[in-house]
Amino acid sequence: MQFRTVVPALAAVFLSLSAGAVHAADATCAIPRNVSYVDYDVKPSDEKNTCYKQSTNVPTDYFMLALSWSPGFCDSQRRRGAVSKKAAFQCAESNQFGWIVHGLWAQSSNPATCEDISVTPPRKTDMHPRYCKGNLPKLAPSEILPYMCMQPGEALLQGEWEKHGACDFDTAKQYFEKERELFQALKLPDSSMPKNELFQWMKQHNPQLKGRWLGYEKHSGELRICYSKDFKVIDCQK
Repeated sequence: MQFRTVVPALAAVFLSLSAGAVHAADATCAIPRNVSYVDYDVKPSDEKNTCYKQSTNVPTDYFMLALSWSPGFCDSQRRRGAVSKKAAFQCAESNQFGWIVHGLWAQSSNPATCEDISVTPPRKTDMHPRYCKGNLPKLAPSEILPYMCMQPGEALLQGEWEKHGACDFDTAKQYFEKERELFQALKLPDSSMPKNELFQWMKQHNPQLKGRWLGYEKHSGELRICYSKDFKVIDCQK
């Protein structure tokens, strides 16, 4: 499988990739000049899972970087009949994405547990740090637009900062810049793959991942990479 690089076009600002970092086949993204989904505020009360309102009584022991294969997500949106307004930048405009950042999540080695009563029967949920500073103000467009080609969606950026980033970072910029640093340090394939093939590919092309246990979410196909609190690659929990 070959790497493919992003080729910048004139009169557009594209996702910045560090030397040698490749993130998608034919990936192109023009950073928008303003938000298109203006109702991008996120509130703990919006969470469907009743366990996800807030969790502040567990420590951050490590971080998990979650990467999503965008074409698969957008296909699932279209199968439902229409792309949601929240996903329009990612799925309904002229941009083309491959792997994107879903989020950088604070994790506890011994999370608390909770019964999500929004489903029947109630479902056990691990409680990692979440909404540590409660319901935060909506970020200004200037704070999220520079990261739209890494994490494509105003509500996605607002939500990841509010749910996860604010637990360990002083500002949204610090959080997004750390996500970008970790993302750009990776080489990623130009397609989705079954779990074992994906793990093999990642370890072959990213020496820092060799010998490490990676994570995988079977329903979404998301790839998870875990880091110590000083952002060295570590094993994800099995």
